[in-house]
Order: sequence, then C-alpha cells, then structure tokens
Amino acid sequence: MADIIKFPTKNFQTKPVMSAEEEQKMILLSNKRLADNVAEGLAIDILTVLQDQISNMQSAEFIADLAFLIEVIKSTLHRELDIHHPVQDIIAKVCKVQTTKNGEKVTHLNYRDILNKVDEDQIDIIFEPE
Repeated sequence: MADIIKFPTKNFQTKPVMSAEEEQKMILLSNKRLADNVAEGLAIDILTVLQDQISNMQSAEFIADLAFLIEVIKSTLHRELDIHHPVQDIIAKVCKVQTTKNGEKVTHLNYRDILNKVDEDQIDIIFEPE
C-alpha cells in the first residue's frame, strides 16, 4: 500500500466569496476593458490603413478626429455590452434611424441640436405692427 500525503488543513484559507454587487462590478470592469482593448486594436488597424492616405498624422486636428473616432467605437461596443457611454447621448441627439416602406433602414444625421445653430428658414420671426 502506498503512503498518501494528506493535504495540509492547518492555516488553510478558502477563497473569499464575492457579493453579487462585487461580482457585477467585476463583470462591468472586465467588459469595459474588453471594449477598450478592441477599440485600441481597431485604432492601430485604422492608423495602418490611413498612413499612406494622410499627409500629416501629427496635426492636432487629425489626432482629435482619431480620438473621437476611437470613442465612437468604444461607445458602440459599450452599447452592445449594455454599458452606458457618453458618446451614446451625442449619437441619440444627432442620428435618427427610420425604416422605409420597403423595410430598408435609413439614417438621418442632424447636427443642429448639438451645434446650437438654427437654420435661417426655421428662425421664428415675430412681426409687430407699428
């Protein structure tokens, strides 16, 4: 008969049990990290494709545009994971998706609400008689 060495039980600590709230926070953090990593990976791919097309990739405008693009990608991934992202609020104000009679989805973009500009033909003019 073989000698069996018993697993030590003295000073053995069990894994702490997480509450449901802590577990949800861990899942949320994990999902945010996943979305950020995917967006950053796509940003590298985008830069690789654009490097032959963009003459000045170091301009402040290009860097700002790329940063916003990455945030839009993160927002899209966050929405898929049921996580709110501030860019989703901008998208809700700018984009309206409508379905045509034949079932095709069409997107209408209207920047007026976020730019605080009013078209000339939509200015309310009140004429007061003299």
